[in-house]
Amino acid sequence: MDNKAIFYILNAEDDTERSTCKIIKKHYELKNAVLVSSKDKTLIESIDKLLWTFEQLSFIPHSTDKKYDSYTNIILVETGYKNDSILKKDYNVFINLDDDIKTDYHNHEIIVELVNTNEDKKKIAREKYLYYKNNKLNVKHENL
Repeated sequence: MDNKAIFYILNAEDDTERSTCKIIKKHYELKNAVLVSSKDKTLIESIDKLLWTFEQLSFIPHSTDKKYDSYTNIILVETGYKNDSILKKDYNVFINLDDDIKTDYHNHEIIVELVNTNEDKKKIAREKYLYYKNNKLNVKHENL
């Protein structure tokens, strides 16, 4: 498996929730299985609600770690929440919404990181970029 990390560069007016939904939609349309992870329970809940409404004419089927549905390709999980039904390696795309570096990247084909305009967050993104690059992932960045 040729692993890669994609850093999505957000504009100043972009918010994390809407941007994450756009990225999820992109990978959903590509028929990828997407796992979205954050320590921030409120952020996960916000994305969960937004996936129902962020586009007027569409809905992206998804589930959460607490209301798991094995028939959906999109799952939102609170980092550290344990649900033995969820096999995280079954998701080829991992969207990391935490500041921590995804060290078990080899379980996923694509690691997604968001880079916003906050200088502290940019510094963290640079550290992640170097980590992935040093671990031989194909690293690229895209504007959202």
